Amino acid sequence: MRSVWRSLAVQKRVMGALFMREIQIRWGRRNLGFAWLFAEPLVFAFPVLLMWSMIRSPIERGLPMMAFVWSGYLPILMFRHVVGRALYVVRFNGAMLFHRSVTPFDLMLSRCGLELIGAVAATAFSFMILYSLGVLDWPHDLPLYLVGNLYMAWWSFAVALILGAVSERSEIVEHIWLPFSYMYLPLSGFMYMAVWLPTPLRNMALTGLPCLHAYEMIRAGLFGNQIQTFYDTGYLTGALAVLSLIGLWLVRDVRRHLELEF
Repeated sequence: MRSVWRSLAVQKRVMGALFMREIQIRWGRRNLGFAWLFAEPLVFAFPVLLMWSMIRSPIERGLPMMAFVWSGYLPILMFRHVVGRALYVVRFNGAMLFHRSVTPFDLMLSRCGLELIGAVAATAFSFMILYSLGVLDWPHDLPLYLVGNLYMAWWSFAVALILGAVSERSEIVEHIWLPFSYMYLPLSGFMYMAVWLPTPLRNMALTGLPCLHAYEMIRAGLFGNQIQTFYDTGYLTGALAVLSLIGLWLVRDVRRHLELEF
């Protein structure tokens, strides 16, 4: 047990140092500094929300449009920022691997973890602003809403592990990521609910898109009985666990590919 606690202490110091390094590299000490961690997603989110409020009616399909868009767009930003930042993270920080305590997974976790923290903080901060303005109502089921966001964060990190590790093996990932991230927008569940789909298409979407289950949980927690939702936490947990294991297996082999490249 003494060696376990010693290892945990070392890991804690490693992650703390990597987090501080990421913050210093990205934002330094000037202007807003660390505040950009959650201010940056808001710069994307608020103009989009304002635009949707101007071009669409306040209520559509029985749901408040602003709440529907807000609950969909913030997870989209989380996914795109977390996965986008994971590409080449080990290659660009390869010098850190000369420290015996630092692993490729540590580099991936520090980069993606920082993005996840920023996305969650941006969601909380934007909710407080919109709730105080009367744009959003308090969630009908707050625990379910929070669990849905946690599943969305897990989904983002699992995909980031896979694509981040594969990007170290092939540069084609960098070129296909941008069109893939745009195609992900209409497919993910951001713009629709599962109940709006025909039954065969709904079953296909719920089987092939784990993120749709997370979106359904978020909307169920936010809107309650205003709309019928479809989600399976058992399937979602199993699917994300498998994706995470694949990602961890790929990350474990990254160092060998870097040695071959250099």
